[in-house]
Amino acid sequence: MRLLFTWCCALALIGCEGTAGEPDGGTPMRVDAGLFDAGPPIIEYDRFTLRTMGWPSGARVRGAAVLDNVLFVASDQGLLSLAATETRWVPVTTPLMGDQKPTSLTRVDQSLVMTAAGTAAGGLYVKPFDGVWAQVTAAPPNPSWLLVKKSTDYLLATTGGLYASTSLSGPWVRRSAANTPLFTAPLARLVAEPQQQKLFASAVNGPLFESADLGATWTAHSLRGAVEALTASGLVVLVSTAMDGQQRSDNYGNTFRPTATPIADGLLFYAAEGTRFYAGGTGGLKTSDDNGVTFTDESDGLPVGTTVRALFFAGSYVIADTPDGPFINQLP
Repeated sequence: MRLLFTWCCALALIGCEGTAGEPDGGTPMRVDAGLFDAGPPIIEYDRFTLRTMGWPSGARVRGAAVLDNVLFVASDQGLLSLAATETRWVPVTTPLMGDQKPTSLTRVDQSLVMTAAGTAAGGLYVKPFDGVWAQVTAAPPNPSWLLVKKSTDYLLATTGGLYASTSLSGPWVRRSAANTPLFTAPLARLVAEPQQQKLFASAVNGPLFESADLGATWTAHSLRGAVEALTASGLVVLVSTAMDGQQRSDNYGNTFRPTATPIADGLLFYAAEGTRFYAGGTGGLKTSDDNGVTFTDESDGLPVGTTVRALFFAGSYVIADTPDGPFINQLP
């Protein structure tokens, strides 16, 4: 991946920070070469760069979003921010109480939107551009795992059911039938392509489920075993299960076939952004530009042997979640 930075600067590039031997070294920066102080230089990324200063030990990334030139990342230990000019993560104060932690983070228009879950409670939280975090009182206070947008509807996956609303502020209505087994455990994945009817989902360590009626009813898929990875883009669906391995569909899940060239290393996730598919696991990060038919190595600064557990996209940023901490890059 290459650097792409959208902020402009009238000052000349005259240097870069760090060396290849430093943990955060080798990242190009803009340096003030003029007579006037333009403030701290903006950091640009042309390869994955480890950012661990201020990052909680052992934390896993759950979501990411950019607002006002600040990268916000939800982790299973709390919400953190990284300004475009900084290399240290800063904890962000939220209204989460007790054992509740962030489970996902996204941006909707000019607001940050976060789901959260604890042992018995959770919910949906919103931070407007110029406001503070607040819980959406109209949303169910259940442990909440994921929020996705499908057509004009927002879908909120909670322990207890799938809820839908045309507005974040509500009203929120239960979409799934009562006592649907899929929603009795934390939901790990929810795929809802805007132009497709069918939905796919899986709970943590659970099998693949699908819905043909926008989430009202769910049936277990014929693919066997716990879902290891799942994503979709357009008509293509990629899924890997513990028993049936890596499967690909080019008709949005009506039929699946084993991948012609499966990824040999342990697979932990699939992701899609634009026309490109990503995969990762114990063998590092891989990319596909032929709709998931073949994948090639895409280390791009990641040390050899780095396990990539998940990948998140936020504005131009790409965040790779690894056991060593988050690596940050930017899309070309």
